Amino acid sequence: MATSRTRKSKKKAQGSLTPRLLTSPLESLVFLLPFILFYEIGCLLVEPDVSWSAGQHRVVAFNLLQIFFELFGSTGAWMPGLAVVVILLCTHAASKKPWRVRHQVVGAMYAESAIFALPLMGFNFLLSADSIGPSVTRNFLTESILGVGAGIYEELVFRLVLISVLSIIGADLLGLPAKTTTIIAVIVAALAFSGHHHPPMGSEPFSTEKFIFRAFAGVYLGTVFVLRGYGPAAGTHAAYNLLVIATT
Repeated sequence: MATSRTRKSKKKAQGSLTPRLLTSPLESLVFLLPFILFYEIGCLLVEPDVSWSAGQHRVVAFNLLQIFFELFGSTGAWMPGLAVVVILLCTHAASKKPWRVRHQVVGAMYAESAIFALPLMGFNFLLSADSIGPSVTRNFLTESILGVGAGIYEELVFRLVLISVLSIIGADLLGLPAKTTTIIAVIVAALAFSGHHHPPMGSEPFSTEKFIFRAFAGVYLGTVFVLRGYGPAAGTHAAYNLLVIATT
């Protein structure tokens, strides 16, 4: 009997581990607002730049969101940024969590994003797979804006939206175990994330090294998303991109 109670206690502790680690959608929004503003204002400042028009196609997820909104008659470039805000606010409301921001948690997300980006840097170094890709000119500001935008919108599409949708399909419609569904969702989203950089969605020529690296990065970022939430995943992605820009 004592062994049975111990096992139940362990299972209960393990089941409550992830909810305690997860940041709230509201905290993720507060954390990401500077990134969103940096990208949106940066777009306005550098849009006439030749290097910008040549490189913006790399943020494929942002372009996909724009195409989606154009279907409903919305053509403003600010719509994807507004979508991030609305989705996180709605998600927070649905979670029924208190409308309170733990500022120490938000501050810690900046530090953990930089720390979580380091393993990706190491794996990138081993594969020599620069995920930022070449540009017409090495404009640090332009590259930084694109790198931050990729972190925000690729994590929105491939982690927050795709993993969530796949999890609903697997667990609720197909009746798969929650852990199995999560693992499958993370892997499928990682492969989709890696493949979308290449034709037909992306324009970057296919490279085995880059595909493998991005697939690994997708699994890694998916794990961060599952354990910590959208904010840390997007922050890690953006931090990694900025580190690559600064060191190449």
